[in-house]
Amino acid sequence: MSKTTPVATKKAAVPAVVEEVTALPAVVDDFDYGADAGTGFEGTSKADLAIPFLGVLQSNSPQVVDENPAGAKAGLLYNTVTRELTDAKNGINLLPVYKDHLFVEWVPREKGGGFVAAHAPDSDLVKETLAALNGVRTPKLILKNGNQLVETYYIYALLLNEDATASIGFCVISFTSTKIKPYRDWLTSMFMIKGRPPIFAFRSKLKTVRQQNEKGVYYNFQIEPFGDSWKSSLIDPSIGKDLLDEARSFREMITSGTARAAYETQEGDAAGGETVVVEATGKAPF
Repeated sequence: MSKTTPVATKKAAVPAVVEEVTALPAVVDDFDYGADAGTGFEGTSKADLAIPFLGVLQSNSPQVVDENPAGAKAGLLYNTVTRELTDAKNGINLLPVYKDHLFVEWVPREKGGGFVAAHAPDSDLVKETLAALNGVRTPKLILKNGNQLVETYYIYALLLNEDATASIGFCVISFTSTKIKPYRDWLTSMFMIKGRPPIFAFRSKLKTVRQQNEKGVYYNFQIEPFGDSWKSSLIDPSIGKDLLDEARSFREMITSGTARAAYETQEGDAAGGETVVVEATGKAPF
């Protein structure tokens, strides 16, 4: 089957989840559990759901250093919730659904690591921090309390099957430091398509590539259209309504707060690059 095959209209069955969570993105239904479908998930709410991060492992990632999970190595994609590894050298298919821009505060790894908070770009902390730099933007800042502040772009996405006709899961991808360029290239490529299709109409292929800069070798994201071009990768709404509906439903879950990113599963000190110390008072120490 060609990788530009139109999206099929068959929709996989998904058990309803009550209370605040009323619909989840469909998954491939390999098995039919009949009347037992969904049993045990009664009462599931937003407090129970966390969207996993899909990140690329580096040579110094704890999973690689500790060899846990088994087979972890630089260049593989890592699911922070299921702890599954994926070789994305040839790409995995996904559908971007929602984007976000935050400044994430972390405890440094040498102090135990861990997520502290996600700050909006217009928050007082972020505005004071950036003002102290006199317009100079750097990937990672050290606050007066010793924590790191990392500018981060996020894409929430549906994971798609091999021919990109159905969703098989969902994830969040974070872009920091050197990963911001592929994020911006991806966003720009989609935005420039005539007719302004919604972001969740663009079937995409996520790869990992080996790159090198003055600081050494690392792995980065590379995002390409699923088909031969971004235009040919668009979901045709006349035959792909079900997949578009899933994407729209997932987007609504995110914007309403029904589902959240599993920030606590990420590793701190993730940005790399240049580090600049900034006083929380808004004054730079130089």
